[in-house]
Parts: sequence; C-alpha cells; structure tokens
Amino acid sequence: MKNFAKNNRYTVMLFVWMAAVLLFFTITKASTLWQVSTWQGIVMQFPEFGVMTIGVMFPFITGNIDMSFVALGDFATLIMAKYLNAHWVDGTSTGSPMGYIMTGILIAMIICIAGGIINGLLITKLGIPAVMATIAMQLVWQGLSIALTNGNTVSGLPELYTEIGHSNVLGFIPYPLFIFIIMAVIAGLLLKFTVFGEKLYMCGTNVKACHYSAINTDRVITVSFVLCAVWSCVGALLMVSTMASAKADYGTSYVMRVILILVLAGVLPDGGTGKIHDVVLSVIIVQIIGSGVNMFSNLNAYYANLIWGALLLLVLILSTKMGADGFHFKKKKAAKAA
Repeated sequence: MKNFAKNNRYTVMLFVWMAAVLLFFTITKASTLWQVSTWQGIVMQFPEFGVMTIGVMFPFITGNIDMSFVALGDFATLIMAKYLNAHWVDGTSTGSPMGYIMTGILIAMIICIAGGIINGLLITKLGIPAVMATIAMQLVWQGLSIALTNGNTVSGLPELYTEIGHSNVLGFIPYPLFIFIIMAVIAGLLLKFTVFGEKLYMCGTNVKACHYSAINTDRVITVSFVLCAVWSCVGALLMVSTMASAKADYGTSYVMRVILILVLAGVLPDGGTGKIHDVVLSVIIVQIIGSGVNMFSNLNAYYANLIWGALLLLVLILSTKMGADGFHFKKKKAAKAA
C-alpha cells in the first residue's frame, strides 16, 4: 500500500476527493444522492464529455492543448445531421437507415480527422503556439457551424440513431457508458502498451531530446491531435444522440470542464504525465459535484462552476508542491540577527 501510494499520488488524492464529496452530499442530501435515479442520471451524463476528456489527454501529454475539440465535433455532427436529414424525410427513407447512419458517422469522423491534422500542422510546421492555433480553429469551426445553420437546431434524426443515447446494453448498461468504457480501454492500452504511447510521454517530458533521439516529434504531436479529434467526434456523436439534435453551440461549457478534469487527474499542461484511470476517476468526481449541486433547489446550477474553479486552483497549487517523494513546502528561513 505504501508503494502504491508513492507511485500513484494523484490516484490517492482523487480517492480522497471522491470520499470527501460523497461524504458531504451524503450528510446534506443522502435521500437524493443514493437514489437509483440519481446514479442513472450520473452515468448517462458524463460519458459524452468523458470521452472528449480522454481525447484531449493525448495532446496534453505532449505538452500541448486543444481548445477547438468541441467546436470541431459540433461542426462535424452538424454535417452528419444535414446528410441524414437529406436522406431521411418525414421519418421515411428509400434506403437502409443503418447504412445512412453509418455513412453519416463516417463523414463526421473524416471531418474531425482532417481538423486534427490541421491543428497538428499549424503547430508543428508553422510553429504557432498550440493554444493560439486551436483557439483560432475553434472560431473557424464555430463560424462555419453558424453559417451552415444560422444558429438553428438541426433535428429530425433517425430514431434508430437517437435511441443510442437512451438505451442499454444487455438491459442494464447505458450505451453511452458502454462506449465510454470502450474508448477509455482503447486509450489506456494505447498509452501503456504501445511504442507510440511511450513517444507521447517522451515528447511531453523533453521534446528536444526526443527530436535528437531520431523520433519524429512533428508526427507524434500531429497524431496526438488526430486522436484527440477522433475521441472528440465520438463524444459529439453521443451528445447528438442524447439530445436527438445537433447545434453549433452544444457542449461549449465542456472546454473548461475538460481542462479541470485533466489537471485534477494529474495530466498537467507541462506534459509528460497522466494516467487513464486517474482521468476516469476525475470525470466521475466532477460529474458527482455537478449532479450534487443540482440537488439543492435554492442554488443556481452555475455554483458548480465556482466549485470546479476553486478545485482547479487548489489542484494546481498542490501540483507545484508535489514531488516524487511527497509534498514539499518551503519553510521560512529564520531572520538573521542584525
């Protein structure tokens, strides 16, 4: 246990956070917190931004950040929704609904992959800082989405697709949760058991050393943004299925929430750190806080943002004091006698 705690400091910290959060809401709202319906709501809500968080983890590990993932996902799913509407009029179609749905998903995925490649090239080939390049692309995707729809919602999607966000696998596992688990497992295997995963962490630790070690750092960073786009596309597809519609501004609040989750999980902006199980724990904690705040009818739901922001600051402060052998707090030196 001592060795585990030493090698998994963020995991231990996350379990402490989770215990504290559950204890607080148990004391204040036990009758609501431990209802089956409350936890059904929790597991239905976090998969869409949880999948996106795992995707953003890839560029974070390399020491980069993607601010455009939600806007890109919204644009791709709007194109998909437009395609489905063109072939699915008044609930009828001349072809196979599943064939159209799979084609629409493929179109959305291709758009997101292209967006990931653009982000990677802007950063690696043109030398634009990641945060500036992806904010610019965020505005581009948002502009295209609004121009495409005039800011209106695109609905009328096939029921076969919208049922995914509201149905279960094997009768008891919600489809969004099932997809989140699959995407988390794939990401975990990719990071832990592949050469590419090792290169990601190496780039985040020291990109210059990687470059001089004959590692194509430009390719690694670009692929990290492509993976981010793929995972974000899956999250956006889940979001559209749950909402039964697509819109230019769906999930805009997820950008800062994802960053909070990653920092809380120890996936720091400097790069080179982060474990998938910590990210999963962090996603669950953040969703419990959000759902817990909604239990208080006299509180505005935006109080969750206040709590998340304070938590983000606290974790950032603690991370600056966390070393390999524990926390280090500087002691004030005794004043020298004159």
